[in-house]
Order: sequence, then structure tokens, then C-alpha cells
Amino acid sequence: MPAAVCEEWPIDGGCLPEVSTPEEQAALDAAKDLAVDVLWALSGRQYGVCPAVVRPCPMSGDRVSLWSAGGWRDTSCGCAGRCVSSGPRMVHLPGPVQSIVEVTVEGVIQDPSEYVLEGDTLYRNGESWPCQDLSRPLGEDGTWSVTYMRGLPVPKGLGRLTGLLVNEFYLACTGGKCRLPRTVTEVSRQGVTHRMFDTNQIYASGKTGIPEIDLFLSAVNPNHLMQAPTVV
Repeated sequence: MPAAVCEEWPIDGGCLPEVSTPEEQAALDAAKDLAVDVLWALSGRQYGVCPAVVRPCPMSGDRVSLWSAGGWRDTSCGCAGRCVSSGPRMVHLPGPVQSIVEVTVEGVIQDPSEYVLEGDTLYRNGESWPCQDLSRPLGEDGTWSVTYMRGLPVPKGLGRLTGLLVNEFYLACTGGKCRLPRTVTEVSRQGVTHRMFDTNQIYASGKTGIPEIDLFLSAVNPNHLMQAPTVV
């Protein structure tokens, strides 16, 4: 999963206060960054579509004999130990997969007509995917890669909730009346020092104290997970 927000996060401008000085603008910009980081983290770090590059290792059609459980058995060649869809013409990509950016084979970009994406599985039209030599760097003979967009889009309507939280953070750091617990600290942004809300209390509880936002968080991350589980 991404270590930080990697796409433009919507913020409803209708929820934001009007500012007239550089100091107020700096406080508002800091409140925007903080609100996005908090909502992304409290929702389980599950939203955001980010670029990803993988080097798939498809199962081939070749058969080999392996000793297992006291006897010999035939199995296909390939990278073992994965509970995923795989075969000579199909490879599983860690998802959720939104779109394919490009496929390169030995450094050459392949025509999009040569492959089809279905869910998180990439199929090759007409022939098998090539072998993958993981002992060589990408671009050399025997190597290939898939570049794609991975993740869940930010839900529609979340921009308004983000705007609400931005406004609360702005009020907290400018001395206004807000609905957040009044715990503030001083931070500097672009040479301007101002007061900013301390998010430790929010991260500890998994809630913001704002009913509209906490209702959303309860729906999408009821167990207060730090990030979505990963199958390895």
C-alpha cells in the first residue's frame, strides 16, 4: 500500500473560510494538508490510485517432477507459493487494478492490442507471456514488466467531508471556535509560524469528534485498521 497520499484529494471549497492575509493563507494550506493526511490515515490508507511496476512470473506449460509428501508429482514451472490466477497466457497483478499504463518486454513497449485486462488478471492475446529472468535487471534479455495504476479511487462526496475537517483545523489553529479537542502545537510553513492542531488524540481514537466525518469512517473502516490487510 502507498506510504502517502499519491493522487489529488478532493476538497470542497464551499466549506473553506475566506482568507485575506499571507498568514491566514499559510494556516489554511497547512489545514488542508493535515485534513487530507488525517482522513487518508483514519480511513485505513486504502484510497488513492498510484502507479505501480511489477515483474510478473507466469506459470508455464512445462511440466517437471517434484518430490512431495513421500512421492513424486508433476507440476508446472513458474513462481510457486501464490494463491492467485496464473498460467502461460495470464498473470495476476496485485490489485485493485484500475488501468494498464504499459507493458514492456526486454525494454520494448508492447502494443495495447496484445493484451487484455480483466479485473486484476492480465491476459496476452494469441501467445504466452515470456519467461521472467529475475536475476537480470529490467530491460535486459529475458525480462519484462507491467506498469499500471493500482488502488481505490477517493469516494465521491468525500471532498465535502474533507472541507469540513479543513475548516475545523483552520479554526483550531487561528483561535476560532471549533468542534475538535483543543490540543494545539506550533508549526512553521513557508517561514510563517502559526498554531496547528495536534493530531495524536485523533489517531489514538480513530475518530475526529465530528459526527458527519466519524459516520463515514465507521462505515469504511469500522475496526480502525491502519491499512488494508495484505496476502503474501
